[in-house]
Amino acid sequence: MLVGLIQIFVLGFLGGRAARWLQLPPLVGMIAVGMALGAVLAPEVLASAPQWRTLAVTVILMKAGLGLDWEKLKPQGSVALRLGFLPALGEAVVIALLAMVLLGMEWRIGLLLGCIIGAESPAVIVPGMLRLKGLGWGVAKGIPDAILTGSALSDVLLLLGFSLLMGQITSTWAGSILWLPLQIMGQIGLGIASGAGGAWLLHRAVTRSRWTEHQGQDLILATG
Repeated sequence: MLVGLIQIFVLGFLGGRAARWLQLPPLVGMIAVGMALGAVLAPEVLASAPQWRTLAVTVILMKAGLGLDWEKLKPQGSVALRLGFLPALGEAVVIALLAMVLLGMEWRIGLLLGCIIGAESPAVIVPGMLRLKGLGWGVAKGIPDAILTGSALSDVLLLLGFSLLMGQITSTWAGSILWLPLQIMGQIGLGIASGAGGAWLLHRAVTRSRWTEHQGQDLILATG
């Protein structure tokens, strides 16, 4: 397991560098390395792939959140919300309608397809926007921060919709569709509450109670 993970990290890094040397996006090289490693990795590493994918998305979204400048984002708040919700909902609904008309799919299956196709890749957007922030492009107007926030909100919305629709499709209780709006509001509300509570506890532990003594311990606690 450990050897396989080291191979993924090291060879993925080298693949990204090779792609950049060829004037291609580094992600292209990483994907190529991943496809090649898929045939030679140990079965136990491949079996844990879903968990690693979840961890990768979590790290990317955390990086996006930590890279935001709240002072630059405040004037762009409504723009970020519109970027997060309107394009994602529009794409999902249009794809669902086309799937129903052209492919004869049920509306829930059509919306599932819309959630899959409409999802933006945070692996592309987050590093790109952080690079633009590092170069100073659009920072004064808060453009990278608005796009980062909108992308994260869009992915969260589509992932939530996908998981709830999957629950509806696999449920045997026909009346459960009536609970869908309540499920959406409940999950969003609980997510905000748990996130705010966790942030408050972390801030109190690090700054007031001084559970940590240096930045390495801060990182361990924040990661946990």
